Amino acid sequence: MTKEEFLTKIVFNNDEERGDALFYIKVKGLYLHVEIYEYLLKENNNQAIAWKQISDELRLDKGLRDTLYIYLATLEEYIRGYISNKYEGNTNQSFWISSKGRNNIKGNIDEGLPLFKALQETDLGTLINQVNALPTDDIKELFDEAGTKENLAAVKELRNSISHHKFLKTYQFKACTVDGVKSNSLISNIKNLRQLLPERYRYGKNGRGGITAEIKRYGISLD
Repeated sequence: MTKEEFLTKIVFNNDEERGDALFYIKVKGLYLHVEIYEYLLKENNNQAIAWKQISDELRLDKGLRDTLYIYLATLEEYIRGYISNKYEGNTNQSFWISSKGRNNIKGNIDEGLPLFKALQETDLGTLINQVNALPTDDIKELFDEAGTKENLAAVKELRNSISHHKFLKTYQFKACTVDGVKSNSLISNIKNLRQLLPERYRYGKNGRGGITAEIKRYGISLD
């Protein structure tokens, strides 16, 4: 679909809305707008789609991605903190993983880099690979029973979708298991992130906050 074809399919209330559409197509790309348009068509039984509906979805998607990014960063910090707290000063272990470039945890440790700094060099994917190489007791201490390879692979894919600015409502996530139910839905993947976080980040310090409360701003209830 060309930009001109796309614009003929959208209902604009005025020239300002059309100008906004042209601006955001230039900034965010035509494909994203077409993807949201086609999603809304299905949700609205092929009725005409107004620009406001598309712009509302754009704002919701960005807000949701920004919020999830913060909690994914928290998960990274949690993993780094746990491993460094337990093994700093005791790095003579056989489970450190090797990788290329800055993600080479074993290589960085062998070169004398402090463990925390070696872990700071890594991305979430490498950290998850390192978690999978840890002793089983460590994984259970980190994540209880939720830290399966499947669930960790799913949260890695969630991180990838956000890093690449995918439209989350149509993205094909990996399956994960939450409360005994296996699903690849967006909500299940957010719940999976929640169950991997430390308790205080799940529900807040007072039990009424955390990711559970913040996600509600985007029309998503996790409970």
